[in-house]
Amino acid sequence: MDPYDPPLVEVDTSLLPPDPPERGNRRLILVVLALAAVLGAGGVVLMVQLWPSAPVASAGPSAPQSADPSVLTALPAGVSASVRSVEDGVDTTITFVNNGTGTVTLSWVDDKGERSPYATVDPGATYEQKTYAGHFWVAAGPDGTVLAVFQATDRPAKALLD
Repeated sequence: MDPYDPPLVEVDTSLLPPDPPERGNRRLILVVLALAAVLGAGGVVLMVQLWPSAPVASAGPSAPQSADPSVLTALPAGVSASVRSVEDGVDTTITFVNNGTGTVTLSWVDDKGERSPYATVDPGATYEQKTYAGHFWVAAGPDGTVLAVFQATDRPAKALLD
């Protein structure tokens, strides 16, 4: 006798209740349909969650709308610590116009909230900056005091510095 080839055991199936073939098939069909419905609904939910959407600021408030869409509305200086730029925005430009009496330093805010100085704008001067929609820019005075925060939109716009 081979230990790796044991003899087959016969099972007496006469004691099992009969299961009509139609009823068994109906149950199987219902189970398959129920599973298909659950998987289909799960797939739809997954697609909705993963579908790309327009960029939204990852932290902090979004820029309020100005009456003139070509002029950005300044966010209050107090939000400068909570804003983060988003990735994947469309190319755009902001033209900073310094209408004030002091020099203004412009800094870009990255996705971690860190500021990178980019330019200084003298009184009465303008500065055009290429950027992306969803990026935040901080305008600070000569002493480093935040004057305003601007968020780029998908259209070129002006940021008025007073």
